[in-house]
Amino acid sequence: MTGPLQSILRTGSGHEIRIQALGQGPALVMCHESPRSSSALLPLANRLADRFTCVMVDTPGFGLSDALHMTRPEIPDFANLLLEVTGALGLQQVPYYGTHTGAAIAVEAAVQAPERVSAAILDGYAIFTAEERDQLLASYLPAFRPSMDGALAAWLWARVRDQFTAFPWNQVGDGSKLGFGPPSLSAMQRVVDDFLLADDAYRAGYSAAFRYDHFAPLGKTDRPLHIVTREDDLLFAHMERARGAGEHMHLHPLSADRHAWAEKIADIAQAHAAGEPMDQHEIVRRAAAHPGGRRIATTSAGPVVTRVDGTGETVVLLHDVPGGMADLDHVVQRLERSFEVVRVNLPGLGASRLAENATGTLETLFEGVAEALAEAGAKGAPVVAFGASLPVALELEDADRVIAIDPWTQVASNAAGHVPDLIPDWDGSHLMAAFWWARDYEIYKPWYNRVNAELRALGNERDTARVHHRFRANVLSGNQGADIAKVLYRSDCGEKIKARDVQVLIYDSDPDADRIQDWANRRLDPAHIHRVPRAPQDLVPALTGFLT
Repeated sequence: MTGPLQSILRTGSGHEIRIQALGQGPALVMCHESPRSSSALLPLANRLADRFTCVMVDTPGFGLSDALHMTRPEIPDFANLLLEVTGALGLQQVPYYGTHTGAAIAVEAAVQAPERVSAAILDGYAIFTAEERDQLLASYLPAFRPSMDGALAAWLWARVRDQFTAFPWNQVGDGSKLGFGPPSLSAMQRVVDDFLLADDAYRAGYSAAFRYDHFAPLGKTDRPLHIVTREDDLLFAHMERARGAGEHMHLHPLSADRHAWAEKIADIAQAHAAGEPMDQHEIVRRAAAHPGGRRIATTSAGPVVTRVDGTGETVVLLHDVPGGMADLDHVVQRLERSFEVVRVNLPGLGASRLAENATGTLETLFEGVAEALAEAGAKGAPVVAFGASLPVALELEDADRVIAIDPWTQVASNAAGHVPDLIPDWDGSHLMAAFWWARDYEIYKPWYNRVNAELRALGNERDTARVHHRFRANVLSGNQGADIAKVLYRSDCGEKIKARDVQVLIYDSDPDADRIQDWANRRLDPAHIHRVPRAPQDLVPALTGFLT
């Protein structure tokens, strides 16, 4: 069995929703808890994959799915979109599995479309009292507030640690203490990753779950409802609150044995699986029939996320490192008026995770990018490489031409030695390191020369949003991304750049503009070297001139 396949499906209502598929057999739709993503379902899906095609959907606003186009969505809205997704996939009369918030969505799907849902398997089903609901809505969901002082990074790690010691996480006292210990560092880091993917949108899905009247819908459908809850689930005690909901309700209290838990879910799903046998490839094929602007290419390097904006001649943008494709929003907003802009999130960075058998070498990076561009129909298009992505662009031999924006030229320095360690630690220092790398990259050039002589032109204010985007990309990439950054910083483009038709654009306001100029003068015809102000409104006209 290969690993999960991913795709992004664009619904008729205009939402782009990520789907992960794993296994073969009749379909089982799976819905995750808040504030997680479909990736949280993979351990269970791996146990079920020999009997089912597990179809895992990122709830809107979580993972890589668009948020719902409304200010205050409710659980019926989430269920309605889930049914839109499964309808586009051609899934009829299949069992739905949901855990926590996902369980509420699965129940509501059975209420809205009983002809589509053969049964709902509810793994931890909340039935809150009015007092509990009011308490959770009052303080459980503080806003994400990115700032230039790193407070969000510190708060986030504390928030995730606390949720494994007490429920609610912000309460103290023996009555709130959980009876099971904290998970591993890697497990907590995965929760942090999902928090950051959702960003402040996490509150919409979470608060909808707290407002939902969980008991009433249990009696509004004739579909079999199975509440399956382990004794180590914080909602185990809620199972008794579901009694009296109807003859179609079945309660399955379980021990903490995860093997027995998975087998129980499999047995229930098998009893209600009436759909056609298929496999994960078929699900992704059906999803690909509904393409959106974002896509996930399956490459030899792993899943690579791309995004297409605008219309016209195609141009490819590669982001700087550290960072991700969101760093280029300010450029794309102007460039998409004249071009079809294809952005690639470099393999191993951000949401483009390296495959288990892949290594973070330059060869792996450009092969993954090349395969993603071919799938996006952008093979051979001109490539605009920002900062440290130039070594990857130069390896794309099919590229019509390469334009380097503020290329990385510190080969002779020990820049790689200044890349921070992002291995998770109990004190959360890895998140602070990820933040300060992102912040200092915005302020100093190079980031590790923290002296005023190396200050970038700051303008009237520092770009908090761009720092936050870069911080998020750093955290999602983890130490794998840090290792890839080292590879790119050590790559000497000197000889390659001489052999390619490369235009170099240098930000006039950067403190190392003269150093880049000197580096380029020794490798290129002076006619290929251009100075531009840092502002996007000045960069884009220069870019457009070369591209046309």
